[in-house]
Amino acid sequence: MEYIKLHGTDLEIPRLSLGTWSFSGAKIWGANEEQDSIDTIHAAMDAGITLLDTAEKYGDGKSEEVLGKAVKGRRDKAIIATKVYTDCLHYDDVLAHCEASLKRMDTDYIDIYQIHWPSREIPHEETFRAFEKLIKDGKVRAIGVCNYGPGAMEEIKNYHVVTNQLPYSLIWRLVEKGIVQKSVENNIAVWAYCPLAQGLLTGKFRSIDDVPMGRRETRFYSGKWQQGRHNDTGFEKEIFTFLDVLADVCTQTGFTMPQLALAFLKKAEGVGSILMGARNLHQLEQNIAAFETDVPDDVVKQITDLSEGLKAAMGDNPDLWENKNGGRMF
Repeated sequence: MEYIKLHGTDLEIPRLSLGTWSFSGAKIWGANEEQDSIDTIHAAMDAGITLLDTAEKYGDGKSEEVLGKAVKGRRDKAIIATKVYTDCLHYDDVLAHCEASLKRMDTDYIDIYQIHWPSREIPHEETFRAFEKLIKDGKVRAIGVCNYGPGAMEEIKNYHVVTNQLPYSLIWRLVEKGIVQKSVENNIAVWAYCPLAQGLLTGKFRSIDDVPMGRRETRFYSGKWQQGRHNDTGFEKEIFTFLDVLADVCTQTGFTMPQLALAFLKKAEGVGSILMGARNLHQLEQNIAAFETDVPDDVVKQITDLSEGLKAAMGDNPDLWENKNGGRMF
């Protein structure tokens, strides 16, 4: 496994990381046996995937609890990243929510404590004052953010932030419109989530009828399905047309869609780690195999060029979930 060192820290993170949202029992993923989740985390760590991401919001803390059980006895080998939610960013709230996360995970410290979404109401000065106390007290090692656009990035430029977790894939490239560049300028590693676009880039879904209703939450899909938090028309036609073209590239080159999708992100500017979920050992093994596949540069350029039209058609709002007031990624 390849690793990178986060700027200004002694944290070395793997370029492939494990997301644990699917272990929370959230409706978008469905129920998961706890032992299956723990076994998957153990196997990931054994494969060198030591960066493990969770959030207090995932299953109201269920994901954190499962992760805590999984790393018991091997905590020193794990890099745990969790998140505090947007409406909990006042000074006292940050301290209290951090304590709650520590308790759920049965650990003394969090390696990377992240802001889940930027707030337009709570000033960063107050939030980072709490972060500084947590670092001083040894409860947090480093600070990360998630879903931060250029405006929010500008507001934190004088604070030490190590990661910006962003929705980024061959299908969803809107973060390239200024956000990735701003992260790179500030020595902040891009942490790409939804790299397979919640299954669209696995090759399993070739039309909207193939997509489970519970998965139709994002702005990939029309708001008419009433699963999500937006009223967009979605990009179903454009996405499935692109997937047909990508399938042809797979046939021509012999690579699978996941192999191509991950190769794109491995070559993308600023991407420090690619965050992938895995509900079981089989999915984890598939993810690792796809990640470790070498795809020639000319093929990566081909698929990048082919997705330019899709990127242009999707506009400028990089928020994968909401469109109100231009989305939350300001």
